[in-house]
Amino acid sequence: MKNRILLFAALLFASAPLGLAAPADVTGLQTYTLDNGLEVFIMENHNVPLVRVQITFRTGGMSQTPQTAGLFHLYEHMLFKGNKAYPNQSALQAALKDLGVGDWNGGTSVEDVSYYFTVPSDKVAKGIQFWADAVRYPLFDPAELDTEKNVVVNEILGYLSDPDNIYSSAVERTMFWKYPWRKDVGGSEALVRSATIPVLKDMQNTWYVPNNAALFIGGDVDPAAARAAIQACFGDWKKTKDPWSPPPPAHPAPQKDAFMVYPDDQMYPGIISVSLQFRGPDVLADPPATYAADALGNLLDDPNGKFKTDIFNNVPGQYRKESISEAYSTQRDGGLIGFGTLMLVSPQKDTFARLASLKTAFAAEMGTIATSQSYFTADNFSVMKQQLTDDRIWERETVNGFIGSLSFWWSSASTSYYLGYTDALRQVTPPDIATFIATYILSKPSVMSIRMNPKDFEAEKAQARDQGWTVISKDNAYWWADQSKGGAK
Repeated sequence: MKNRILLFAALLFASAPLGLAAPADVTGLQTYTLDNGLEVFIMENHNVPLVRVQITFRTGGMSQTPQTAGLFHLYEHMLFKGNKAYPNQSALQAALKDLGVGDWNGGTSVEDVSYYFTVPSDKVAKGIQFWADAVRYPLFDPAELDTEKNVVVNEILGYLSDPDNIYSSAVERTMFWKYPWRKDVGGSEALVRSATIPVLKDMQNTWYVPNNAALFIGGDVDPAAARAAIQACFGDWKKTKDPWSPPPPAHPAPQKDAFMVYPDDQMYPGIISVSLQFRGPDVLADPPATYAADALGNLLDDPNGKFKTDIFNNVPGQYRKESISEAYSTQRDGGLIGFGTLMLVSPQKDTFARLASLKTAFAAEMGTIATSQSYFTADNFSVMKQQLTDDRIWERETVNGFIGSLSFWWSSASTSYYLGYTDALRQVTPPDIATFIATYILSKPSVMSIRMNPKDFEAEKAQARDQGWTVISKDNAYWWADQSKGGAK
């Protein structure tokens, strides 16, 4: 249920235009908004007699404060513990069984909270009613809250022994140094145990409101019948103040370069995983830059392209050219640019000096791209635009895939942002990419982090110390550890 930004492997290569292009037509899609602000998307597809019913809220990690980090995840759990229609978890689960639900869940991420299931097409109205009762009338039973705190705390304790979590938390804490709690969906044991029913109800009245929500119905659905059920179940839900007015302050970029090493016994001896990250554009603040970021990420992904070839040849000791990557993670609250590779440990060469050379080579290559109109050919651009266009077409092949993408982009930006992506991407030019690089990469502070086997690190820890590298550990990875020391209040 927890969703964190992972490094490189999970970086999204997708972004899209916000208000810059008219939404593209999607066969079978109907959209409208209730008087209370609830946005509705009905996707008609009669291939199979099933319908996905999903409600998404534009909240999650990005809504958190130092006092509420982790509580949105806890809140998600509580919606499965009972409501006015189903007074406890057993009754709720029995209702799911009666609906014929085979696929149901909830999820809390940095930028959205979603609840969904798939029901037979003759149960759509009842499915809509189910989620209306769940999100509008949760009981927040004190005994259930105490039980669920223990469940969530056990998840947190599991994260604390997970090397991926330790590493990513440390890097996020450094990259998003001013408001790190907005990237920490899990929170801490102390924060979760501090949750009270009044706090959860305040969250409900602030964030879980119709004008901060969207309902997605997709599959073998009768749109007219669905609209009637939606109006009956959600029409009298009261609109509230816009929770995003005014918007929260943006994450500032790091104030200076940072260098971090994690001795990780999950890493094979002799192999180093390298990450170099820059603060990228936030999608609402600089939509045009997101197109250029996506275009650049795709262009640099060519396994035989100039970028990977130059970086591999100019910095000896890398594992494979195919391991080199560059990507942009589109976010409403904290866009991220990442470069990565794998390097080999060499007993005769200083790993940390070679990492400095790698950073220099990357900056030089970015500078060359920004100043050369011929770095990428017209054919490179044509292939890139077609690949990203094909990705969007493929997402629409299934109802679940389309609703998953549509709801994600609704939360992070807007649906017009997503639906108009292809047309906007086709307008990207080399000068656009040059502007993006100059604005967000060249001479900008970055966070370089590596994972290496502890025995390999032990042999070179003196060099790491002398060259200013911070050693990541469970003790310094989490921002909330400072609270016990009087910080991060």
